[in-house]
Amino acid sequence: MCCYVIVTVRSMLWSLLSITACLTELAAFMSAHWLITTELHTAGDNSSNTNGVSTDESVIRTIGLFLRCEQTGKDDFIRMSDNCRVYAHSIGDIASPFWIATTIFMATAILFLLVVALFSVWALCFRNLGRKSIFSISGILQAIAGLLLIFSLVLFPAGWGSTRVHYDCGPHSGPFNIGTCHIGWAYYAAIVGTLLCFICAVMSNQAEASTGSESVENDIIDGKNPVCAL
Repeated sequence: MCCYVIVTVRSMLWSLLSITACLTELAAFMSAHWLITTELHTAGDNSSNTNGVSTDESVIRTIGLFLRCEQTGKDDFIRMSDNCRVYAHSIGDIASPFWIATTIFMATAILFLLVVALFSVWALCFRNLGRKSIFSISGILQAIAGLLLIFSLVLFPAGWGSTRVHYDCGPHSGPFNIGTCHIGWAYYAAIVGTLLCFICAVMSNQAEASTGSESVENDIIDGKNPVCAL
């Protein structure tokens, strides 16, 4: 079977956005920056201070779906935390049943997006998978992933009433009430990735149309390889 490398502006843009959506969701899923506490002050080690006088140390805690970190200082937008650990060694250890559902939905969505990312590379050479268009299959998977991610984004704040969130965000925290904490960059990244999923699902039809256009077919008949078109 002859492989024609077909590159169009719309198919390339769809491929890049598909990969970006996958990486964005994966970064958010693996991050501990879903919730960030206010700055806390803890007493330092007496032995390291003169005259036995302790100094206050500024500590910020960050909480993820299954990670928890502590870091010192205020310059903490994206930098790695000083002390991170996996607090949930099994799915049952995750802080809230809502977060368990969030984790399952996100993991499933990321799996779909990983498959689409591979398809987006495969689509440079092959337009069909069996009898189905690879773009149509990818668009359906991206739409399903987007729906799963919407469920995740809604279920995550529903889990703010858990004991673990109360410990870090204060007793006034509850479902959809973040207490003294604030939302970290990972949650916003998950929102961006969700929007990209739906954008890519719509663009998949345009990508398919561009690779099957008359100019592309004429270039294939003429024996051109690779085929580049608008």
